[in-house]
Amino acid sequence: MDLKVLADIAKYEKRFDAAIKLANSFKCSYFIPFIIDPEIGVLLPAPGFPQTIPNGDVWNSFLQSTLTKKYYSDRLPYPDLENIQPATGFAGPEGSVMVMLGGRPKPREVAPLLDLFPLLVQLFTQEQAFKTAEVRVELADKSAAKAEKLANTIDLMRLKLKELLVRQKRDKNDIEVLMEKKDEFMNVASHELKTPIASMKAYLQILNTKLTSVNDEGIIDLFNRANKQVDKITVLVNELLDVTKIQAGKMEYDSAVFDISELLQEVVTQVQVTAQSHHINVEKNPSVLVEGDRHRLDQVINNLLSNSIKYSPNADKVIVCSTLADDQVKVVIKDFGMGIPEDQHKLIFDRFFRVSETSHRYSGLGLGLYISAEIIKRHHGQIGLESSEKGSEFYFTLPVHRPDRARDKKG
Repeated sequence: MDLKVLADIAKYEKRFDAAIKLANSFKCSYFIPFIIDPEIGVLLPAPGFPQTIPNGDVWNSFLQSTLTKKYYSDRLPYPDLENIQPATGFAGPEGSVMVMLGGRPKPREVAPLLDLFPLLVQLFTQEQAFKTAEVRVELADKSAAKAEKLANTIDLMRLKLKELLVRQKRDKNDIEVLMEKKDEFMNVASHELKTPIASMKAYLQILNTKLTSVNDEGIIDLFNRANKQVDKITVLVNELLDVTKIQAGKMEYDSAVFDISELLQEVVTQVQVTAQSHHINVEKNPSVLVEGDRHRLDQVINNLLSNSIKYSPNADKVIVCSTLADDQVKVVIKDFGMGIPEDQHKLIFDRFFRVSETSHRYSGLGLGLYISAEIIKRHHGQIGLESSEKGSEFYFTLPVHRPDRARDKKG
């Protein structure tokens, strides 16, 4: 063997060309050593040799057969699939394999090379370990750079978040001040409006007595329209007043024990008088005593019933029922209207909220349900809805009055 060729094999940049010369000295075309990659536990060409081989499955089968038989011959594609060459494999130390391509030398013919092969395997293994360490160091450097960049980004985000929180807190305080001023304005405006509205109502009542002797249906119709508009304004003003009282925590409740079924029937009768387009059907209404403000609960039922009629213009009925379960009475008002989108269910009881699909068609401030929810909450009950394209069900629950419970509260 040429010692210069062996010396060049030890040099990474000259290795592959020197290996070809070494193979030629044994009347072969290529000499390729394989060692185990410790990272993946697979035989791969040693450092300095082409790492891509054609038809890896055939090569892998050849290498495994060589390890099993220590010496093995077959045919392999190299350097591409079109070139099929004779191949001989020799098992080496530490699971390595020496492959000679382009010939079939016997072990005794390559004995000098086999004697030196353990030294070459040791050299290749050290190079492989060194390169693996280099790669790891490079990855570690890149990871450290990324970590540093990420840390800087996090610090920047933390500063921006802190600024945002400070700004948000300042904006929140500004909003609270504006809301207080708005509530104060609403309170003053509502009180100022009550007097002229009351006067208008009184004048209309006087005018009504004068119209009893008038047979002009046009004038009577105009009077009725004016009277309805004043009633609407009265409801809006009262809602604004209630909201300002709720916001200030000054809503007063006159508590008493009464039969919720009687109140429910009374409100249904009152609303039915003006609701000529719908029939209000009371399906269940058991007698149940509750404790609370009768007037305020009247307001809740009236609001829910009026909404059910208002928002179901193409229907002709509304169903009302109450049920008793687990010391709770549940009142349900069901309409057959347009329904409420599911993504707006959680917002429906918010102050000034109105369903976007209907807000342009129906008047109102979006306060009725907010006030109703606050009243039910103060009565230790719950309010909610279930809705679909076929209509909506609004409901509220109230605790059933128990004399022993009342005594416990007093105690």
